Amino acid sequence: MNTKPLQSWNSLNSAFTALVIITLALGIFFRFASLAERPYWHDESYTLLRASGHTIAEVTTQAFNGQLIDRSALLKFQQVTPEKSWIGVFRSLIAEEPHRAPLYYLISHTWMEWFGSGTAAMRSLSALTSLFVFPALYWLCIELFTQPFTAWISLILIAVSPFHVYYAQEIREYPLWTVTILVMSAALVRALRVRTKTAWNIYSLSIALSLYSFILSVPLVMGQAVYFFVFQRNKQQTRSFLKAFLVGVSLSLPLVVSTLVFRSQVEKTSAWMFQLTPIQTLFKHWITNLQFVFLTENLAGRLNLVFAGAIVVLTFLAIKRLIQKTPKTVWGFVILLSLPLILSITVPDLVWGGLRSTNSRYFVPTYLGIQLAVAHWFAIQMQSSNRLRQVYWKFAMAALLTTGVLSCSAQMIQNRMSEDKVMAGMINQAQNPIVVSNEVSEQGGGTIGDVLALSHLVRPETRFQLVIQPNVPSIPNQSNVYLYKPLTYLKQSLQQSYQLQPIYKDKLFRILPNQK
Repeated sequence: MNTKPLQSWNSLNSAFTALVIITLALGIFFRFASLAERPYWHDESYTLLRASGHTIAEVTTQAFNGQLIDRSALLKFQQVTPEKSWIGVFRSLIAEEPHRAPLYYLISHTWMEWFGSGTAAMRSLSALTSLFVFPALYWLCIELFTQPFTAWISLILIAVSPFHVYYAQEIREYPLWTVTILVMSAALVRALRVRTKTAWNIYSLSIALSLYSFILSVPLVMGQAVYFFVFQRNKQQTRSFLKAFLVGVSLSLPLVVSTLVFRSQVEKTSAWMFQLTPIQTLFKHWITNLQFVFLTENLAGRLNLVFAGAIVVLTFLAIKRLIQKTPKTVWGFVILLSLPLILSITVPDLVWGGLRSTNSRYFVPTYLGIQLAVAHWFAIQMQSSNRLRQVYWKFAMAALLTTGVLSCSAQMIQNRMSEDKVMAGMINQAQNPIVVSNEVSEQGGGTIGDVLALSHLVRPETRFQLVIQPNVPSIPNQSNVYLYKPLTYLKQSLQQSYQLQPIYKDKLFRILPNQK
């Protein structure tokens, strides 16, 4: 896109080369560090459920029936079994989450068949997938800016980004989505440059892969169509673009159709997103999430507001300079990488209410666009003819990378800790413990994910007694019975016949007979 001559790796000075190598090595290390020590959490247990081909309905019917069940009875819903194939994965998604793109779950299903469902094994899939972000991002930067210097800065920024490192260790589809976003973006820019049939075919395939990775690729794909017609305006390529675009979208029609056909189920599953949230709360989340791209909130501490403000200013300056100093085909591409998710998620929250925009993981394309703009900003400033400016911005980038490394280090330690891990440790102190818990309805919506995650942390001899609201279980007459994350109705019902001894906050109690 840019007409500046391409620089080679050899043109980079030795100090910067060393910085790139060290930072990338640290980024890879952080992605694989302590994989087995970070416990599963609620959402990840649902990933295991879907990838193994099981459904919430199966869990509630077979496990939440008031009967005492072994820990293994819960683990089986998170493991591949002979009767559950790829067809089971499709059926699970269509029945309960038809808007959920299937590609990651199918890959996870195969991975589980090969390596099992252990924490380290499953997390290694996400970590390995995240490594493909580096070549995909480099490819996009070369196509867009034609300068390896900008590309390498982009790579080191994303290598130690706590946001990207965090999701690189989660058993969810976001690393795969990140890769497909970058590949689709680079494929489009390349197709516009080389104008070959093969390049356009690659772009078609990349559209389909991105849509099958995550449904929120839809606004991004629409944004690329806007980019072509607004910023390219090349009549000779219009036919090629439309053909590639329509083929890619057509390949993804089954996902779109299933989402529309089962819209009521989608709305039911996504009901939590529509909770009314004060604007000031939304604004605070937006700033915190943007900050998370470069450093964690916990690391900033009392200076959190200062750091957040500095990152907002840096983002503004970077985007402003990008628009001023690059052709419209370059800055237009970055803007239309960043903007579609803001318009499709943030604006509805402001107009109709909701908390969709508080979830940082939905803004992967936006953060990638911001990181590209910031990388370009640093590249321009560090190559300035003004020596003082060069030194200042080299120091600024070193500081930003340092905060990223420190954030990832702190995150690595924090990830080993969780409330469920603490509670499981307390439960594991008892001999043959029983865990009592409940669920809102047969369709889920409450503690199913938490109970499934807890099943990985307790000892094998632990048993569970689970019910659906408004049922109340018949508590065994023994002292090693624990009440885990009870709904209000269950807590109040049990208090009529038992003592509930608080053990951990308002989330874990020991159930004891009433003393008369």
